[in-house]
Amino acid sequence: MKKRSASADNICAVAVLHFSEHGYDASSLSYIAEQAGMRKASLYSHFAGKDALFLDVFADALAEEQAFMDSCFADEAALTAPGGLQAGALYCDRMAQRYAESAHLRFLLRTAYLPPAPLRIEVGTGYEALLAQLQRHYVASLGRMAHALAPQRVDLYAQAYLGIVDSLHVELIYAGGAALQQRHAALWQILSDSLAMVQTATPSS
Repeated sequence: MKKRSASADNICAVAVLHFSEHGYDASSLSYIAEQAGMRKASLYSHFAGKDALFLDVFADALAEEQAFMDSCFADEAALTAPGGLQAGALYCDRMAQRYAESAHLRFLLRTAYLPPAPLRIEVGTGYEALLAQLQRHYVASLGRMAHALAPQRVDLYAQAYLGIVDSLHVELIYAGGAALQQRHAALWQILSDSLAMVQTATPSS
């Protein structure tokens, strides 16, 4: 992303809060400009219109979540436990608090699951790239923790992990709290039990 001015950064900081609460269609550039301490005409000197601003904020949200994801898996690598049952756990465990604290994540998920029609392709492409990186992180983590899994098994568990993340995202958007914790615990137990069974059945080299 090109380097932005301090004023443009301020506009984006205001916009991510507004977009995360109101979405694309119900958002107001006049309101964003007012909250950023400028006239609407001044906002247009930084962004060509709503689409341009929205996509800049979306790029910020992707970068923020990428950095958070990277830190979770880096922490996990430093705390690697044997058995493979905790691969990808930290990212899921920290997700609810992250959602509560980060307007970028709230905006990102709202946008990914309810993309504005004019920007559907751009949003889909960016979010799929983020999920692809998440899958790569999980595969690497699983490889460190669960040895001797066949490649097709690794892919199977990676897809299952992405399914868990997707389910947790939906709960964060539409439910939250207790429902999220119950679903997280149930799905994680199933994944962990399956991995334990496969590893028990796999002869050690």
